[in-house]
Amino acid sequence: MRIFGKAVAAAALTVGLSAAVALPAQAATVTPMSTHRGSVPCFNWSWADGTSTTTIYYHNTCSTTQHLCVWWKDGQENNLHRITAAGDAKGHLKEPGTIESEDIENC
Repeated sequence: MRIFGKAVAAAALTVGLSAAVALPAQAATVTPMSTHRGSVPCFNWSWADGTSTTTIYYHNTCSTTQHLCVWWKDGQENNLHRITAAGDAKGHLKEPGTIESEDIENC
């Protein structure tokens, strides 16, 4: 019985080592996301490249309600989103597609 137990332990160790060896090769294919930051009058904003959706985080630095316009590109379609934020409000908006930093402005 002891010989059988050692064989099972050795097999488990071999499987564990082969799985550990395979992980670095898989991790090498992952690409880091780029973070974009910027500001326009009354707003600071940031967003990171997504695969199918993008989330923009914003902060209205003015004391009054302001509007921020963001153009999302979803395939061939461009969609305008107008964010309304109270004075000193922070928030986020998640939509399908991607954004370009030059497509963010006060409106």
